[in-house]
Formats: sequence, structure tokens, C-alpha cells
Amino acid sequence: MKLLSRMIRGGLLLCCLSVLGALSCTQLIKQDAPIEAFTAAEKENRKTQDLATQIETHRKLGEFDKAFEISKRVLKSDPPDLEAYDSRWRLITKMFSEADAKKRINSEIQALLRTHPETPEVLDAVHWGYRLLPGGAKNVPSSLFDKMLQYPKTELHLLALLGLAERSEEASQRWHYYQRVINEFTSSDVPELSWYLLAYEEILWLAEEDCSLVSDDTLDKLIDRYLKAHLFFCQKTQQYFGYAYIEAVKYRLKFNNRLDKALETLGRAEIRLGEEEQTWSKGSLKEKQKDLSRLRAEIYLQQERWKEAHEGLLASTPDFSESLWVRFNERAINYFWMLGQSAEKIGEWEIARRYYADAHFAPKPHVEAHAGLERVYHQIEREQTTDTFEAFLKNTEAEYRIREAADLDKFRQEFITNRLNQKATDFRLETLEGETYSLSAMAGKVVLLDVGASWCGPCNMSIPEVKTVYEQFRENDDVVIWGINDGETPEQVRKSLDEHQQPWPVLLDRNQQLRKAYQIKGIPFFILVDKVGNWQYSFLGSHLVNGQPLIWMIEALLSDE
Repeated sequence: MKLLSRMIRGGLLLCCLSVLGALSCTQLIKQDAPIEAFTAAEKENRKTQDLATQIETHRKLGEFDKAFEISKRVLKSDPPDLEAYDSRWRLITKMFSEADAKKRINSEIQALLRTHPETPEVLDAVHWGYRLLPGGAKNVPSSLFDKMLQYPKTELHLLALLGLAERSEEASQRWHYYQRVINEFTSSDVPELSWYLLAYEEILWLAEEDCSLVSDDTLDKLIDRYLKAHLFFCQKTQQYFGYAYIEAVKYRLKFNNRLDKALETLGRAEIRLGEEEQTWSKGSLKEKQKDLSRLRAEIYLQQERWKEAHEGLLASTPDFSESLWVRFNERAINYFWMLGQSAEKIGEWEIARRYYADAHFAPKPHVEAHAGLERVYHQIEREQTTDTFEAFLKNTEAEYRIREAADLDKFRQEFITNRLNQKATDFRLETLEGETYSLSAMAGKVVLLDVGASWCGPCNMSIPEVKTVYEQFRENDDVVIWGINDGETPEQVRKSLDEHQQPWPVLLDRNQQLRKAYQIKGIPFFILVDKVGNWQYSFLGSHLVNGQPLIWMIEALLSDE
């Protein structure tokens, strides 16, 4: 439980989730004892925990100055209130510039180490304090890592190795430290299994970046060990075992390593799925079976078993009519290309032409699809009289645009017909320059609100798409686009604006009033308000394609009489 809190506060949880896949924060918490079952020691510490809670409460309310004033009490705590130190240091990083925050936190860390024994708990708190600063593990002194390494087979020791890996400049150095994590811990004695799996994933990523780091035989053994550790994790956390098998197969596909073993692993995954059949709904079970079938077809593709690959890809094709994102995302484009390649290899030229076109004329085209269309053209030319390749390409694109238009119209209708028709909650917020904006003042205009934060990766990913929307309507006085920053300090907002250069106003919602008023469960969250002040549409997430569906929604609201 303590580690999960640290992971969230240190900004490292997303890295671990890339290993854990579908494992949620809620599921991680469930591994621990019930939170209401406090030990005697925990009850005695409730008082010290209260200070951290007070700091966090005022911070979440946007009362940063009050939170900072309360946090000063931690500097006089004896024994040290480490949870409150952590809350104070995180508050400092939000309230002050990078240079000032670094100066303050470093000074307080040194005072803490001078005045209190260097227990494992103090070393852990200090380690996370350094990590809060820009640069993460690079801020941690080598002497501190040396002290943490003096506690073998503990979480402290594990975090020291991972920190040393993170701050190493050379790939070979990072490999060394991740290999030490794997060698010095086993899945049965590691203090925190998610970190153990993180080390495996990091070392496999390094192998992908630099193939000279590992031989094929070593890679084979590494993937086997990763699978074994992942299965142990699934057993301990009561997760779907098939996920571990699937991830191991994906690595073998990525490295083209022992694909015969990949097929064996898929066989074990199917057996396990059959054993767990009762735990899945019919829809989920069918999707899992299709996932395994797709992987098998991809292996056949790598093995140049073209007919089996083509039949398998067709049999397990995703439902591209499911959503705009499913139809046009990078994974879909790659799937079209694989279908085109397998069709080409078995001489199904028209089928290959169709799927290569889907991959080539998409918003983000597959780099090899154009060459595939050229090969198909030359094959067709031998069999019948055809025009030039340019004419062939033009006709192929025209056919693709007809299919694309039909799909887009279907998605558009689904988005614009489902309106909320709720009265939009008014608000008054300021920009960094102190300009005040209110929703009620925008009567007669269509308003798009982009609620996000600088720490949110998907929010930052969506900014180029919102810029596409902005460019579409920049000359239209009846459209207003505002960014709403969800609870951050002016310093953080200013840094984000300098980096991303949004051309629309960004308003500071320090008390997160929109999150409460519009029941926002996640960000980025887009709110569209019509000309008479009604909340008509919302969209959660960064899955935008060429500014859609936001452009469709704005156009629909502009057309209202």
C-alpha cells in the first residue's frame, strides 16, 4: 500500500502499468490487508498522518498558500513525520519554480538527514523527495543509493537498483542494473512484484533499441524467465493468466525469436482460457479468443505461411465499424497492411489492393503500403490491359474514399444524434494574466472546453488534434475554444503553455469546480455547450482523428436555429 502511494506521488505508476496491462489501481490496493484493519502502530501514527492529510486537503481545494503554511509544522516534527514531508515537498514542486523548488527541497533533505537517524524509512522518504524534482533519479546522490543498497532483499535495495538504471546514460549500464534486479531477486522473494516485472520489461525494451546487447539464445531465455515471473504475478494477484502468455508471445514476435515457442505458448494460453471460461462473459471470452487467433496469424505471417496467415487474419479481423478510433488508429492501419501482404502472397490481387489502399490512404498511412500497391499494379497489368500506375492509384483512392466516407458518415451520425440537453453550469475563471472569463458571457456562441492538466500524457497527446479543431474554426466568431487546467498552480500551467503553445485561452480551475459540476471522471475531457447555454456533448480521452469527433459536434451545434 505504501509503495503504491509512492509510485503515484513519484509519477512512476504509468511505467508500472505498461507491465501490468489491465491491472487497475483498485486491484493493486486489494492485494493488501483491508484498509480499516489498522495495526496498533498505525493507530498510534494516525495523529502524524493527519498533518499530511490536512496538506493534501487544502492542496486539492486549490488553497496552496494555506497548505504551505500548515506544512511548515513538519519541519519541527520529532520523530519526523515522513508522510507530511512527502506532501510538503510535492506542494513545493507545484508552487515554486524548478530552481527555487530544488533549493528548498535539497535544504530540507539535508536538515532531515543531519537531525535524525538514517533509518530505512528516512532513506526511503529522502529518495522520493529527490525524485520529485525535474530529472527524477538523476537528482539522487550516489551516496544515498549506496546507503539504500546496504539493505539487501528489501524494497529499498530494489528501488536503488532501479534508480541507478534510470539515471544511467549508457544502455549497457541500464542493462547491468536491470539484470541485477532480475539476478538478485526472484519472483518469490521480491518485495514488490510490479517492480520486478518492470525490470524485465525495461531490459526487453533495451534489447529492442540495441540488438547488440543480447544474443538470440539469451533473449530466448530472458523471455522464458519473464513469462515465468509474470505467471507468478498473475497467481498472486488473481489476474487472467492468459495476459502473461500473450505478452510473452508479443515479445517473441517483436524480436522474431523462437516462433515455434510462441505457438506453443499460444497453445497453453488457449488451454488456460478454456479453464477460466466460467469467469468471463460471452463477449469478453470471444474477444480473448480472437486476440489469440490474431497472434497466431501474425506468427504465420512471420513464418511466411501465407495462406494460413491470410485465413487467420480474416477470421479474427477486428470490428472496424465499432468506432472512429478503431477504424483509423495505427494498429488498424498495420492490420490492413498485414491483410494486404498475406493476400498478395497468395495471389489474391484485388483483395490485396483493397487492404493496401486502406493502409495507404488512411490519415496516418503505413510506410510500406504504397510499395505494396505498386506490386499489385504490376501483377494486374500482366493479366489485363490497364492504365498507368498513376491512373491505377487514382482509381484505387477513389474507391477508398467512397468506403471512408460511408464509415465517417456512420460515426458522425452516432456522435451528433446523442445529445445530453442539460443546462451547463456557469463558472468564472482567470488566465495567468488575470483575465476573467465566464461561460454565461458566451451566450450565442458554441463553446468547446478542453479540461486537462500538464502531468496528463493523453492530454498533451490530444493538443495537436485540438489545434486542428482550432484552425478549422479560427475565423468563425460563433465558436469559442478554452482550455481548462484542472487544479494546477500557475507555475505548472506557465511551463506547459511554453512547451505546447496553445493559441486558445487556458483558464485556471484551481479548485477543480468543473470536475465537480460536470462529474468528470478522467481527463482529457471535452465539453461542448450550445448557443443557448446547454451542455450537449462530451468526449473523454485522447482518441481523436483529424479533430473528429469534435469538429462534427461543433458543426452540428452551429447548425441549430
